[in-house]
Amino acid sequence: MARRGEQSLQNYPRIDGGLLARDELFPKQLPPLSLSSIDKAIDAAFTRCKKSKTGEELEVQETPEELVSLCISHLKERSDPILSPFFYSQMAVEDVFDMDAVAHEMQRQRMRIGVFYQFLMIELMRQAGATGRSKIKHVFDGSREGDAVADVDTPTFGNGLRLYISVKKSEDTVGGQDVGGVIRRLEDIAKEEKNLTSPYLCVIAIATPPRGKIAAYSDSRKVRCTKDGRAYSPNCEYWSPGFIYPYITGLTPVDIYKRSVEKVRDALPFYTLKVREEATRLLKDRFIQMGLSDRSGKIDIDRFFDFILH
Repeated sequence: MARRGEQSLQNYPRIDGGLLARDELFPKQLPPLSLSSIDKAIDAAFTRCKKSKTGEELEVQETPEELVSLCISHLKERSDPILSPFFYSQMAVEDVFDMDAVAHEMQRQRMRIGVFYQFLMIELMRQAGATGRSKIKHVFDGSREGDAVADVDTPTFGNGLRLYISVKKSEDTVGGQDVGGVIRRLEDIAKEEKNLTSPYLCVIAIATPPRGKIAAYSDSRKVRCTKDGRAYSPNCEYWSPGFIYPYITGLTPVDIYKRSVEKVRDALPFYTLKVREEATRLLKDRFIQMGLSDRSGKIDIDRFFDFILH
Protein backbone atom coordinates (compact mmCIF):
# COMPACT_ATOMS: atom_id res chain seq x y z
CA MET A 1 0.00 0.00 0.00
CA ALA A 2 1.30 3.44 -0.90
CA ARG A 3 2.00 5.86 1.89
CA ARG A 4 -0.28 8.82 2.42
CA GLY A 5 0.33 11.47 -0.26
CA GLU A 6 1.93 9.03 -2.74
CA GLN A 7 0.20 8.07 -6.00
CA SER A 8 1.16 4.61 -7.16
CA LEU A 9 -0.19 3.69 -10.59
CA GLN A 10 -3.10 1.31 -10.15
CA ASN A 11 -3.00 -1.88 -12.15
CA TYR A 12 -5.94 -1.71 -14.57
CA PRO A 13 -5.89 -1.51 -18.39
CA ARG A 14 -5.51 2.02 -19.77
CA ILE A 15 -5.79 3.55 -23.21
CA ASP A 16 -2.55 3.45 -25.15
CA GLY A 17 -0.30 6.35 -24.23
CA GLY A 18 -2.73 7.77 -21.69
CA LEU A 19 -4.04 7.46 -18.15
CA LEU A 20 -7.75 6.88 -18.80
CA ALA A 21 -9.04 3.39 -18.14
CA ARG A 22 -9.90 1.52 -21.32
CA ASP A 23 -13.40 2.17 -22.61
CA GLU A 24 -14.33 -1.51 -22.65
CA LEU A 25 -14.06 -1.65 -18.85
CA PHE A 26 -17.26 0.40 -18.64
CA PRO A 27 -19.97 -0.84 -21.03
CA LYS A 28 -23.38 0.82 -21.02
CA GLN A 29 -26.00 -0.89 -18.88
CA LEU A 30 -27.94 -3.37 -21.04
CA PRO A 31 -30.80 -3.88 -20.83
CA PRO A 32 -31.54 -0.39 -19.50
CA LEU A 33 -33.04 -0.01 -16.04
CA SER A 34 -36.83 0.01 -16.00
CA LEU A 35 -38.60 3.33 -15.52
CA SER A 36 -39.97 2.01 -12.22
CA SER A 37 -36.40 1.50 -11.00
CA ILE A 38 -35.47 5.01 -12.13
CA ASP A 39 -38.49 6.41 -10.29
CA LYS A 40 -37.55 4.55 -7.11
CA ALA A 41 -34.07 6.05 -7.25
CA ILE A 42 -35.42 9.56 -7.87
CA ASP A 43 -37.96 9.27 -5.04
CA ALA A 44 -35.31 7.99 -2.63
CA ALA A 45 -32.91 10.79 -3.60
CA PHE A 46 -35.55 13.49 -3.08
CA THR A 47 -36.48 11.98 0.29
CA ARG A 48 -32.85 11.93 1.41
CA CYS A 49 -32.07 15.47 0.23
CA LYS A 50 -34.81 16.85 2.52
CA LYS A 51 -33.22 15.39 5.64
CA SER A 52 -30.33 16.54 7.80
CA LYS A 53 -27.14 14.54 8.18
CA THR A 54 -28.69 12.99 11.31
CA GLY A 55 -31.74 11.84 9.36
CA GLU A 56 -34.19 14.45 10.64
CA GLU A 57 -36.61 16.27 8.34
CA LEU A 58 -35.35 19.75 7.55
CA GLU A 59 -37.60 22.57 8.71
CA VAL A 60 -39.52 24.22 5.88
CA GLN A 61 -41.43 27.52 6.06
CA GLU A 62 -44.73 27.15 4.21
CA THR A 63 -47.31 29.67 5.44
CA PRO A 64 -47.45 33.37 4.47
CA GLU A 65 -46.73 34.31 8.10
CA GLU A 66 -43.67 32.07 8.29
CA LEU A 67 -42.32 33.21 4.97
CA VAL A 68 -42.83 36.91 5.75
CA SER A 69 -41.06 36.53 9.11
CA LEU A 70 -38.21 34.71 7.37
CA CYS A 71 -38.04 37.48 4.76
CA ILE A 72 -37.80 40.20 7.43
CA SER A 73 -35.13 38.28 9.31
CA HIS A 74 -33.21 37.75 6.11
CA LEU A 75 -33.41 41.44 5.20
CA LYS A 76 -32.04 42.44 8.58
CA GLU A 77 -29.31 39.82 8.82
CA ARG A 78 -28.09 39.78 5.21
CA SER A 79 -28.54 43.37 4.03
CA ASP A 80 -25.56 45.59 3.32
CA PRO A 81 -25.75 48.81 5.40
CA ILE A 82 -24.77 50.99 2.45
CA LEU A 83 -26.15 49.36 -0.67
CA SER A 84 -29.39 47.81 0.62
CA PRO A 85 -31.12 50.94 2.03
CA PHE A 86 -30.45 52.74 -1.24
CA PHE A 87 -31.63 49.79 -3.32
CA TYR A 88 -34.86 49.07 -1.45
CA SER A 89 -35.77 52.76 -1.13
CA GLN A 90 -36.15 52.82 -4.92
CA MET A 91 -38.85 50.15 -5.01
CA ALA A 92 -42.35 49.68 -3.65
CA VAL A 93 -42.71 47.37 -0.69
CA GLU A 94 -44.93 45.14 -2.86
CA ASP A 95 -41.83 44.18 -4.83
CA VAL A 96 -39.71 43.22 -1.83
CA PHE A 97 -41.21 39.77 -1.32
CA ASP A 98 -40.40 38.76 -4.90
CA MET A 99 -36.96 40.33 -4.74
CA ASP A 100 -35.92 38.75 -1.45
CA ALA A 101 -38.16 35.88 -0.31
CA VAL A 102 -38.66 34.23 -3.70
CA ALA A 103 -34.98 34.61 -4.57
CA HIS A 104 -33.96 33.32 -1.14
CA GLU A 105 -36.15 30.24 -1.50
CA MET A 106 -34.69 29.62 -4.95
CA GLN A 107 -31.24 29.64 -3.40
CA ARG A 108 -32.32 27.16 -0.71
CA GLN A 109 -33.78 24.88 -3.36
CA ARG A 110 -30.59 25.15 -5.41
CA MET A 111 -28.70 23.82 -2.41
CA ARG A 112 -31.19 20.99 -1.93
CA ILE A 113 -31.09 20.01 -5.60
CA GLY A 114 -27.31 19.84 -5.34
CA VAL A 115 -27.68 17.31 -2.53
CA PHE A 116 -30.38 15.53 -4.57
CA TYR A 117 -27.92 14.89 -7.39
CA GLN A 118 -25.45 13.42 -4.93
CA PHE A 119 -28.00 10.96 -3.60
CA LEU A 120 -29.47 10.32 -7.06
CA MET A 121 -26.17 8.89 -8.27
CA ILE A 122 -25.97 6.57 -5.26
CA GLU A 123 -29.59 5.45 -5.54
CA LEU A 124 -29.32 4.81 -9.29
CA MET A 125 -26.29 2.60 -8.67
CA ARG A 126 -28.22 0.72 -5.98
CA GLN A 127 -31.15 0.15 -8.31
CA ALA A 128 -28.74 -1.07 -11.00
CA GLY A 129 -27.03 -3.45 -8.59
CA ALA A 130 -30.39 -4.81 -7.42
CA THR A 131 -31.22 -6.07 -10.93
CA GLY A 132 -28.42 -8.62 -10.88
CA ARG A 133 -27.66 -7.71 -14.50
CA SER A 134 -25.42 -4.72 -13.84
CA LYS A 135 -21.65 -4.50 -13.67
CA ILE A 136 -22.21 -2.54 -10.45
CA LYS A 137 -22.23 -5.07 -7.64
CA HIS A 138 -22.02 -3.28 -4.29
CA VAL A 139 -22.64 0.37 -3.42
CA PHE A 140 -22.04 2.08 -0.07
CA ASP A 141 -22.42 5.62 1.18
CA GLY A 142 -19.02 7.21 1.59
CA SER A 143 -17.65 8.86 4.71
CA ARG A 144 -18.89 12.27 3.54
CA GLU A 145 -22.20 13.40 2.07
CA GLY A 146 -22.10 13.02 -1.68
CA ASP A 147 -19.43 10.33 -1.60
CA ALA A 148 -19.97 6.72 -2.57
CA VAL A 149 -17.94 3.52 -2.81
CA ALA A 150 -18.82 0.94 -5.45
CA ASP A 151 -17.43 -2.42 -6.53
CA VAL A 152 -17.83 -2.99 -10.27
CA ASP A 153 -17.09 -5.86 -12.60
CA THR A 154 -14.95 -5.07 -15.63
CA PRO A 155 -15.61 -7.38 -18.61
CA THR A 156 -12.06 -7.41 -19.98
CA PHE A 157 -10.25 -7.20 -16.65
CA GLY A 158 -10.87 -10.03 -14.25
CA ASN A 159 -10.12 -8.29 -10.97
CA GLY A 160 -12.82 -5.63 -11.26
CA LEU A 161 -12.45 -2.16 -9.74
CA ARG A 162 -13.29 -0.42 -6.49
CA LEU A 163 -14.65 3.05 -7.31
CA TYR A 164 -14.26 5.89 -4.82
CA ILE A 165 -16.73 8.49 -6.05
CA SER A 166 -17.35 12.12 -5.16
CA VAL A 167 -20.57 13.42 -6.75
CA LYS A 168 -20.72 17.10 -7.65
CA LYS A 169 -23.71 18.95 -9.06
CA SER A 170 -21.65 20.75 -11.68
CA GLU A 171 -18.10 21.05 -12.86
CA ASP A 172 -17.98 24.55 -11.39
CA THR A 173 -18.56 23.05 -7.92
CA VAL A 174 -14.92 21.97 -7.90
CA GLY A 175 -12.53 24.53 -9.31
CA GLY A 176 -9.08 25.96 -8.85
CA GLN A 177 -7.21 24.66 -5.85
CA ASP A 178 -10.22 22.57 -4.76
CA VAL A 179 -9.60 20.07 -7.56
CA GLY A 180 -6.40 18.75 -6.09
CA GLY A 181 -7.85 18.69 -2.60
CA VAL A 182 -10.90 16.63 -3.56
CA ILE A 183 -8.79 14.17 -5.52
CA ARG A 184 -6.24 13.79 -2.72
CA ARG A 185 -8.99 13.20 -0.17
CA LEU A 186 -10.57 10.48 -2.29
CA GLU A 187 -7.26 8.79 -2.94
CA ASP A 188 -6.27 8.95 0.72
CA ILE A 189 -9.49 7.07 1.57
CA ALA A 190 -8.67 4.46 -1.07
CA LYS A 191 -5.09 4.00 0.12
CA GLU A 192 -6.19 3.61 3.73
CA GLU A 193 -8.53 0.73 2.82
CA LYS A 194 -7.04 -2.40 4.37
CA ASN A 195 -9.32 -5.00 2.75
CA LEU A 196 -8.98 -3.88 -0.86
CA THR A 197 -8.76 -6.90 -3.19
CA SER A 198 -8.85 -5.03 -6.53
CA PRO A 199 -7.32 -1.89 -7.99
CA TYR A 200 -9.11 1.34 -7.17
CA LEU A 201 -10.23 4.20 -9.37
CA CYS A 202 -11.20 7.59 -7.96
CA VAL A 203 -14.06 9.33 -9.75
CA ILE A 204 -15.34 12.90 -9.66
CA ALA A 205 -18.87 12.43 -11.00
CA ILE A 206 -20.39 15.58 -12.48
CA ALA A 207 -24.19 15.32 -12.40
CA THR A 208 -25.17 18.11 -14.81
CA PRO A 209 -23.82 18.99 -18.28
CA PRO A 210 -20.69 21.17 -18.24
CA ARG A 211 -21.53 24.46 -19.99
CA GLY A 212 -24.93 23.03 -20.88
CA LYS A 213 -23.56 20.47 -23.34
CA ILE A 214 -23.89 16.70 -23.08
CA ALA A 215 -20.85 15.08 -24.67
CA ALA A 216 -20.84 11.67 -26.33
CA TYR A 217 -20.31 8.55 -24.21
CA SER A 218 -16.72 8.11 -25.38
CA ASP A 219 -15.89 11.78 -24.76
CA SER A 220 -17.30 12.11 -21.25
CA ARG A 221 -14.34 10.89 -19.24
CA LYS A 222 -11.10 12.78 -18.66
CA VAL A 223 -8.12 13.09 -16.33
CA ARG A 224 -7.77 16.53 -14.79
CA CYS A 225 -4.32 18.10 -14.98
CA THR A 226 -2.53 21.04 -13.44
CA LYS A 227 -1.56 24.08 -15.52
CA ASP A 228 1.80 22.48 -16.33
CA GLY A 229 0.10 19.36 -17.69
CA ARG A 230 0.67 16.97 -14.79
CA ALA A 231 -2.27 14.81 -13.72
CA TYR A 232 -3.51 15.58 -10.22
CA SER A 233 -3.60 11.82 -9.88
CA PRO A 234 -3.02 9.04 -12.43
CA ASN A 235 -5.83 7.12 -10.72
CA CYS A 236 -8.63 9.70 -10.82
CA GLU A 237 -11.08 10.46 -13.63
CA TYR A 238 -13.77 13.08 -14.18
CA TRP A 239 -17.02 11.52 -15.42
CA SER A 240 -19.67 13.79 -16.92
CA PRO A 241 -23.36 13.03 -17.63
CA GLY A 242 -22.85 11.72 -21.16
CA PHE A 243 -21.02 8.76 -19.61
CA ILE A 244 -22.40 8.43 -16.08
CA TYR A 245 -26.08 7.91 -16.74
CA PRO A 246 -25.74 5.48 -19.70
CA TYR A 247 -23.13 3.47 -17.77
CA ILE A 248 -25.27 3.17 -14.64
CA THR A 249 -28.76 2.99 -16.16
CA GLY A 250 -28.50 2.44 -19.92
CA LEU A 251 -30.57 5.61 -20.36
CA THR A 252 -29.51 9.07 -21.49
CA PRO A 253 -29.02 12.03 -19.13
CA VAL A 254 -32.08 13.64 -20.75
CA ASP A 255 -34.18 10.61 -19.76
CA ILE A 256 -33.10 10.93 -16.12
CA TYR A 257 -33.58 14.70 -15.98
CA LYS A 258 -37.07 14.47 -17.50
CA ARG A 259 -38.20 11.83 -15.00
CA SER A 260 -36.88 14.03 -12.19
CA VAL A 261 -38.69 17.12 -13.51
CA GLU A 262 -41.97 15.22 -13.24
CA LYS A 263 -41.36 14.66 -9.53
CA VAL A 264 -39.72 17.88 -8.39
CA ARG A 265 -43.04 19.76 -8.12
CA ASP A 266 -44.09 17.64 -5.14
CA ALA A 267 -40.60 17.07 -3.75
CA LEU A 268 -39.29 20.66 -3.70
CA PRO A 269 -42.27 23.02 -4.03
CA PHE A 270 -41.84 26.79 -4.08
CA TYR A 271 -44.09 27.94 -1.26
CA THR A 272 -43.22 31.59 -1.89
CA LEU A 273 -44.87 31.32 -5.31
CA LYS A 274 -47.90 29.53 -3.92
CA VAL A 275 -48.62 32.21 -1.30
CA ARG A 276 -47.03 35.18 -3.08
CA GLU A 277 -50.13 37.40 -3.22
CA GLU A 278 -51.14 36.95 0.43
CA ALA A 279 -47.53 37.15 1.65
CA THR A 280 -46.95 40.38 -0.27
CA ARG A 281 -49.94 42.03 1.42
CA LEU A 282 -48.80 40.76 4.81
CA LEU A 283 -45.23 42.02 4.29
CA LYS A 284 -46.54 45.48 3.37
CA ASP A 285 -48.60 45.56 6.57
CA ARG A 286 -45.54 44.55 8.59
CA PHE A 287 -43.38 47.22 6.94
CA ILE A 288 -46.00 49.89 7.75
CA GLN A 289 -46.24 48.68 11.37
CA MET A 290 -42.46 48.75 11.70
CA GLY A 291 -42.29 52.23 10.19
CA LEU A 292 -40.18 51.10 7.25
CA SER A 293 -42.66 52.33 4.65
CA ASP A 294 -45.62 54.66 4.40
CA ARG A 295 -49.10 53.45 3.48
CA SER A 296 -48.47 54.01 -0.20
CA GLY A 297 -45.70 51.37 0.01
CA LYS A 298 -42.69 53.66 -0.40
CA ILE A 299 -39.75 52.47 1.69
CA ASP A 300 -37.93 55.09 3.79
CA ILE A 301 -34.17 54.93 3.27
CA ASP A 302 -33.26 56.26 6.73
CA ARG A 303 -35.64 53.97 8.59
CA PHE A 304 -34.45 50.95 6.60
CA PHE A 305 -30.88 51.90 7.49
CA ASP A 306 -31.80 52.03 11.19
CA PHE A 307 -33.65 48.71 10.86
CA ILE A 308 -30.50 46.98 9.61
CA LEU A 309 -28.15 48.34 12.25
CA HIS A 310 -30.31 48.57 15.38
